[in-house]
Amino acid sequence: MKHSITAGVLVSGLVFSGTGSAAPETVNTEVNPHENQESCEVCHLLPTEKLGGFFTSKTSKRQLSADHVNLCRQCHGMGFGHGVGKKPDMNREGLPLADDGTITCATTCHAMHVNNPADHEQGHYHLRLPVLKLCFSCHEK
Repeated sequence: MKHSITAGVLVSGLVFSGTGSAAPETVNTEVNPHENQESCEVCHLLPTEKLGGFFTSKTSKRQLSADHVNLCRQCHGMGFGHGVGKKPDMNREGLPLADDGTITCATTCHAMHVNNPADHEQGHYHLRLPVLKLCFSCHEK
C-alpha cells in the first residue's frame, strides 16, 4: 500500500509538472480516446473498423493524424510533460527517445495502448513500464 501511494503521488507530480513556459493551449474534452475504445479517429487516420481489420497492414494502423507530441498536446496542452526535450544522463531500461536523443512524452514514458489490470497506475497513466521501474530508468532516487 505504501508503494502504491508513493507511486501515485510521484506520477501525479510528474504528469502535472510541465516544463514549458508557454501558455496552455485549449484542451479538447469532447472525446476521450483513453476511455473510449471506439474513438480511434482522435489519433489515427483510419476509422476504428479498419484499424481492427485483419487485412490492414501494421504500417497503415500506425498512421497518426499528427506527430506523437502534438497529438497528445491537442488535449493535454503545452504544460503537460516531465522532462520533454531533455537528454537523459542515463536510460537503464532503454526507453525510446527522439532522433536527437531527447525525451518525448508520447513515446519515452507513455504508450497509449498499455493495458495492465494488475498495475492501476501503469494502466491509468498509460505508462510504458511500472512507475518505479520507469522513474528509476533515468533517476537515481
